Amino acid sequence: MPITAFVHTHVLLWVLLLVTFFVAFSMYKNGKSAAKGIHMAFRLLLLLTFATGLYLYIQIIGASANPDGLYHAKITAGILVLVLGELTLVRLKKGKSYSGFLLGFATLVLVTIFLGYSLPYGMQFF
Repeated sequence: MPITAFVHTHVLLWVLLLVTFFVAFSMYKNGKSAAKGIHMAFRLLLLLTFATGLYLYIQIIGASANPDGLYHAKITAGILVLVLGELTLVRLKKGKSYSGFLLGFATLVLVTIFLGYSLPYGMQFF
């Protein structure tokens, strides 16, 4: 299967991940009990996004004799996005302060998207 198919799958998964994050976030903010199911969907998408991202990382690093160092930065930022997204939802659910995690999550989402689109397999928007 060509690598572009996995790139498109990965993009679809992280878009769905962001949508489920914001749905779960708003449901937890409004005190709805149905947020637990959305949170579980977020976790499933989190694992699938991580798996496709790791696969792409391994394929790109393995195929190149001298890979760009930004790939290492992107996977690190991507993992931190996943962790901070989960921590934000858990802290919100428990009623603890979450603003620092949310700020870190939003910042790293933008950094990760920028890195992803500026690297050779991205769509070159920038």
